[in-house]
Amino acid sequence: MRRGSTMLIAVGILLALATAVIAYVLLGRGAGRAEPTPPTPTPEKMVPVVVALQNIPAYTDIPADAVGTQDIAQSKLTTHLQVPAAVVGRKANRTILQGSYILAGWIIDPEAVVQEGKNASLYITPDREGRSRVAMAFQTSELHGVAGAIQNGDFVDLLISYRFIDTEEELPEAEEGEEAKEPTQILVAQLLLQDIEVYRVGPWLIPTPTPVPEGEEPAAEEGEAEQPQPLRSNTLTLLLTQQDALVVKFARESGATIDLVLRGIEDHTTVRTETVSLEYVMTRFDITIPPEPLRFVPTSYRE
Repeated sequence: MRRGSTMLIAVGILLALATAVIAYVLLGRGAGRAEPTPPTPTPEKMVPVVVALQNIPAYTDIPADAVGTQDIAQSKLTTHLQVPAAVVGRKANRTILQGSYILAGWIIDPEAVVQEGKNASLYITPDREGRSRVAMAFQTSELHGVAGAIQNGDFVDLLISYRFIDTEEELPEAEEGEEAKEPTQILVAQLLLQDIEVYRVGPWLIPTPTPVPEGEEPAAEEGEAEQPQPLRSNTLTLLLTQQDALVVKFARESGATIDLVLRGIEDHTTVRTETVSLEYVMTRFDITIPPEPLRFVPTSYRE
């Protein structure tokens, strides 16, 4: 009995020693191996974007004090506008609330208004003297419209000419078989309006282009030029004061001939001209008057 107890004690001591040895070995291995250092996170790049500093009503000009910039993570950048210059002086096409980031689709581009033929009323601005203006369509031709040279944003003068007849002229009655004599006509020409801005060349309703499948290039039409060509159309939209719009309407509907002349890019001078008639031409250019001048008139007067 005593001998058995001694053996149990010995076995217990051996087990304890073995456990201690195993623990020592394991701890020694662990102490010799360095723990992996977690990677240091790279801070995300921040970029400035335009933010509204106050409420901006729809279809109003955006003043400089209404916007500022605020940094956001680059990964969140989509169509955000990043410089105030892309916003200031343009119009919002929706109400923008204070604190909102301003996206590109929320701003109306004045060039797109003209080029794409959208929202024509948004950029009808006052003239140089601060008078309000309206947009008026005007139909011309290559001969009367500077051979198609007029482009968006150009300035033109309007020339006018009328044919007058003498209502008090006594005409002899036509004899049988003869044509009735036409009254004498007098042609006069004058400068009608000056420094008129051409808002747009061509119609405003632009057809919706055919969608092109993703990954395909739009097919070039036969004869299509690779380089952009000047706009060519006989329909112009002019910016006029209300009174001048009435002048153009009257001239057009009273049978006058109207020609457009194109001004130089920096020329906004107002000039005074003299009415031109047959008498003016003959006097200024010292043209000799034939005998009995009332009998001799240009053939165009008889048309």
